[in-house]
Amino acid sequence: MKTNTLLALLITLAAGSSCTNPTSSYTVTGSIPDTTFNGTTIYIHNRDDNRIMDSTTIENGSFSFIGKIDTAVLCFTQIGREYYTNFMLENGTIKLNMEKPNTPSGTPLNEIFTSYIQAEDSLNNIYQSKAEEIKKQTTDQTEARELFKNYYITEWKPAYIAMLTGFVNKNQDNYMGAFALQSLANFMEPEELEPVIAKSSTFIQSRNVIQRLTQRLESLKKTAEGQPFTDFTVEMENGEKVSLSDYVGKGKYTLVDFWASWCGPCRAETPVLAEVYNQYKDKGFEVVGVATWDKPEDTKKAIEELKITWPQILNAQNIPSDLYGFNGIPHIILFGPDGTIVARNLRGEELKTKVKEVMQ
Repeated sequence: MKTNTLLALLITLAAGSSCTNPTSSYTVTGSIPDTTFNGTTIYIHNRDDNRIMDSTTIENGSFSFIGKIDTAVLCFTQIGREYYTNFMLENGTIKLNMEKPNTPSGTPLNEIFTSYIQAEDSLNNIYQSKAEEIKKQTTDQTEARELFKNYYITEWKPAYIAMLTGFVNKNQDNYMGAFALQSLANFMEPEELEPVIAKSSTFIQSRNVIQRLTQRLESLKKTAEGQPFTDFTVEMENGEKVSLSDYVGKGKYTLVDFWASWCGPCRAETPVLAEVYNQYKDKGFEVVGVATWDKPEDTKKAIEELKITWPQILNAQNIPSDLYGFNGIPHIILFGPDGTIVARNLRGEELKTKVKEVMQ
């Protein structure tokens, strides 16, 4: 499907009605084919404020939540590792298919949410198809990267932004607008996103998820390239306190890797970090790992498994992500000798190229 045709489809999907369901209570039903979960408690979790909204017991492979809610909100329910789904909790009868995540039905906002997921899936499928097409088009990896980068910037990303913007504009009075606006943060710079937030309804701006997003944008601006580093101190497992300033701003270029033992992409980046560390460590260059969102014992085990030899700050948890505004790992930042932020979100070949550039 051509991008302009897809865009028209996505805008149509985003134009779904946001009417209010007059029912004064909700019933959420679903089934679990695995009988081993019979007798297990299942919960509804609020994605906006992380509260547990409701609970019930799985009986004969089925569950049913009954209650009432004043303002609809995005929630999720999960049992085990296999059965998980997001849905909009609003008054009315909601049906969940635990074997097909993110396909709720039965109420107006869940129909809109499902259309959002369909639009997202369509774009992601086109993304993968284009990647396969470029692989067949050229065997030159450099050329392939440039072709795909150009496609992403000129076609795919604008289509995705248009899809999300459509959902934001058509859902100013309900949580779908806030959800789509939060997703826009993955594709826009802070200075691009701030006007969108400012023009949004009071309802959207008052949601916790958007207030947290606003705070994250402020953190990103404070820690943008060219800004001085923001220090933090972590108390490690043994009670020792370690600060970022123990390593950054000490006269060396310092690459700081925010990572976790459970993160596959983080582990995959380790050979790249090892390569630049071994190449430049005797030339005024340092690498430091900062374990975020991880248990110290798991971090230590991963350090041994991955044969990591550069310094590590353990048990940082949410401190770095709150200060530096990142919401995914690995997040790798290059700091200059005086602590100035040189580059953010470095990975792979781009990381090696940047380090080589500053170390020449």
